Amino acid sequence: MKILIISTLNLSHSNGGTVHFTSISQEFRRAGHILDAIIPSTNNQKIDQQIATKYFDKVIFSSNKLSKLLPISKTSINSLLQIFTVLQQNPNEYDWVYLRSNLLSFFVLLALKLRGFEKIVTEHNGWFVDELTMMGVYDWQQSIIKYLQIRDGKLANLVRTVVPNIKEKLIENGIDSQKIFVAGNGTDINFFQPKTRQEILKKLNLNPEYFYLGFIGDLEPWQGVEVAINAMSIIYDKYPETRLLVIGGGRKINYLNETYGNLEYIKFMGVVSYEQSNDYINCFDIALLPKQGLDDIGYSPIKLYAYAAAGRAILASDIKGIKELEPSKFLVLHQPGNSQDLAAKAIEMISNREKLSQMGIIAREYAEKHFSWQLVTDKIIQAMEKYNYNFPDISR
Repeated sequence: MKILIISTLNLSHSNGGTVHFTSISQEFRRAGHILDAIIPSTNNQKIDQQIATKYFDKVIFSSNKLSKLLPISKTSINSLLQIFTVLQQNPNEYDWVYLRSNLLSFFVLLALKLRGFEKIVTEHNGWFVDELTMMGVYDWQQSIIKYLQIRDGKLANLVRTVVPNIKEKLIENGIDSQKIFVAGNGTDINFFQPKTRQEILKKLNLNPEYFYLGFIGDLEPWQGVEVAINAMSIIYDKYPETRLLVIGGGRKINYLNETYGNLEYIKFMGVVSYEQSNDYINCFDIALLPKQGLDDIGYSPIKLYAYAAAGRAILASDIKGIKELEPSKFLVLHQPGNSQDLAAKAIEMISNREKLSQMGIIAREYAEKHFSWQLVTDKIIQAMEKYNYNFPDISR
């Protein structure tokens, strides 16, 4: 198949969204499909060329100049500029369009349909209203975004959701259940792998005498990093050799740095490149995933899958999309938003370090069987092929 894939993400940035998008892109091509893309320019010709060569067969770069005008959208507003790019494309060149949905991507979807693109799958990686609520966005803005997300689901031929509860939300709002399929997130199990602890700590100039709890990712409200920080005083009292490594940037980084940066047991390490991320994760004796909020929707956490592939023991929130993995015995659950419970569970884990090693081995084995991006992309391709079989294009 020849597929046109569209997103407003800046692929020069390393975060969960860009990893998701580029990983699926690579798997489409590995499966033998031709993949063109419409993505925003990074405003750096050399970087644009590197991205185009690495992930796609051809790239049409759109502008990213609107992204600063609507802060709540991050990059979503650039969808409006992609409308003009879409209208210049020939729909007869493509078998499918894969559109990563965002707050405003419905307008791109509408442009695709008006231009004559017949088969479009949209990816819904969140229930946007819930995320906007956590960010304190006005109710009237939430109503508009909810309407656009529902219209997106109705207009698309297929809808991919990353968790079952997003599918349920769409069905509740009148989307045909037959067009929706669930394909969660994944990780690169070849990139994320266990490494020798002492070598990695030496490489990153970290004291091997310390015991490290760690978090890596965007510091957004739903990540719950402050819960982990507040738990550290209790953990530190019991085990003074413990340290918390916080790796990443985001909306809360300045606040967290100013509030907690002077604590000796907290180390803010800033943003690291994707290429460095496996090394940093391998520093964690316990990898943390203290997510909070979005209880009705749940998560398909890329971070957890990377932790597991790197062979880390995991301490995570007891929340949908995470708690279902507890029987696999490579993670321990704590109450979401509860620093005292997180501390108690961490202390219990630290007290049995031999068990932590076993959890890491189990995590790696489980990741190899269940968390690869290839498995995720196979589900997407199967949904497309099933649609092609049920609705053959007799004009081709």
